[in-house]
Amino acid sequence: MTRRLLDQDPQRERRRQIALLRILEQRSRSMVEREIARASREMIRSFELHGGDPQMPDDHLQRMADIFHRIALISITAFGNRVVEQGKSKRLILETKSFAEFFQRLAAEFVMAEAIRQRIVSITNTTRNHIIREISRGREAGLGVDAIARNLTDSAEGISRQRAALIARTETHAAANYGAHNAANATGLNMDKEWISVQDHRTRDFGEGDGEIDEFNHRAANGQVVKHDQPFLITHRSGVTEQLMFPGDPEGSAGNTINCRCALGWVLPD
Repeated sequence: MTRRLLDQDPQRERRRQIALLRILEQRSRSMVEREIARASREMIRSFELHGGDPQMPDDHLQRMADIFHRIALISITAFGNRVVEQGKSKRLILETKSFAEFFQRLAAEFVMAEAIRQRIVSITNTTRNHIIREISRGREAGLGVDAIARNLTDSAEGISRQRAALIARTETHAAANYGAHNAANATGLNMDKEWISVQDHRTRDFGEGDGEIDEFNHRAANGQVVKHDQPFLITHRSGVTEQLMFPGDPEGSAGNTINCRCALGWVLPD
């Protein structure tokens, strides 16, 4: 019988992880939404005053990086602690020291990774590009500065909310599994890891769920077990595979990670 660290039923474990992720997403979404809305308002005010294409606020990139660090810390701590505490309860981890400093270090490393830094830059650039694109459309329609600014103000809140939801969902998922993955490695146990997919019509697949062929097949990855230091192999529709260390791995391509709902499980050695 396969022995698992967190729950013997992989789908029940996935549901628990999703429930926890939803709580983390709510906290993260509000932070991201407020910052995108703030930066948008500043650029709209600049456009009203000067009439030209506004520059990104000087502090927007740093403020977004700080938010990513907070998202990483709460997500890594929440999911990393689940692995550590379960290991202790099964008497597999005998250390009694706190892992708080370890999780803080992981959060800093996560945000400093090149893939995450590029993602933060892309998010801030997208905020400015949206403003400039809407200004161009308004000019083409013959609207004046005041009318364009009003249209931007009316749409900014809704767009900020939509973008924040996607960003929060993707980043909490990536950071949470990063924390669980590194916490499991830090235990010193030679555990295998398991990919746990959602089994519904929204799961990425090659037409089995909703008839649509997605870029990657997460349905087929369900139950894939590999060594803790080895990547999962996720099949692309071209037939090649992409390597991911965990679901939502930021080193993976957007089609393989954005909005991913898959979970990470751990199989215990005999």
